[in-house]
Amino acid sequence: MTATPRFLSSIGRCAALASVLAVCAPASLWAQAQGQAAASAEALGRPFVTINGEAQSVARAEVLLREQLARGAPNSPQVQSAVRDLLINQALMAQAAAKEGLDKLPLVQAQIELARQAVLMQAWQQQLAQSKEITDDELKQEYDRQVKLLGSRQFRLRHLLVNEEATAKLLFDRVKSGGKIADLSAEYSLDEATRSTGGLTDWMAQGEMVPALLKAVESLKPGQLASAPVRGPAGWHVLALEEARAFTPPARDTLKPQLQRAIVQQRLQAAVETMRSSAKVE
Repeated sequence: MTATPRFLSSIGRCAALASVLAVCAPASLWAQAQGQAAASAEALGRPFVTINGEAQSVARAEVLLREQLARGAPNSPQVQSAVRDLLINQALMAQAAAKEGLDKLPLVQAQIELARQAVLMQAWQQQLAQSKEITDDELKQEYDRQVKLLGSRQFRLRHLLVNEEATAKLLFDRVKSGGKIADLSAEYSLDEATRSTGGLTDWMAQGEMVPALLKAVESLKPGQLASAPVRGPAGWHVLALEEARAFTPPARDTLKPQLQRAIVQQRLQAAVETMRSSAKVE
């Protein structure tokens, strides 16, 4: 159960796209603002700073700068100076590690290889994500698919979450005998998101709910207690239906970025499945 329902939410229905949608800021020279024309390979290959005779390229500084910009930092002289210091410190520690032979350790070598593999994977994902424009028809189809998954109704529940079935049964009996979930929540419930609200959740569409919990409440009337404690992924729930209403999805235009991400994810999954089907895996 989640206390914050969101269209196209992350309740197991829509895969996260963090690796797909990593920031792909336009390449730029160090002194240029984000969004300038791409820097040439020659410029990016020039030394930015040299530490103990080892040159650190403009490209390396640019990568570190982009990481800071992606976290919301401004492209300011202070940030650029901090990135320069970071690059120097990283180089010094890497040199010290190599001097001590740490780069020859099998597990360290494996980490280096995995890091390279991960960077190449991300670059391939970004290229694929940008290689084909998403059409209005695709957006409409994905919107309709997601709306269908979410269902036509949404609910607010009151619930207690505990680890043990025996505890859930004891609390269920107390509520059935006249106790209030709202009164018991602060003392017994493990759900941090709803303890302060007396066990009251936000509105959740049918498709956002754990199936077992949905089945327990979808036929109840407002104020009714479910017939027994219900087991969910996080533990055992004692729950009652607070309110129910028809679900009206947000307008498609307001969800364009989420729909685009979902379509990109589907394309990536299809491409990976195609590669796996023809790959020789031993």
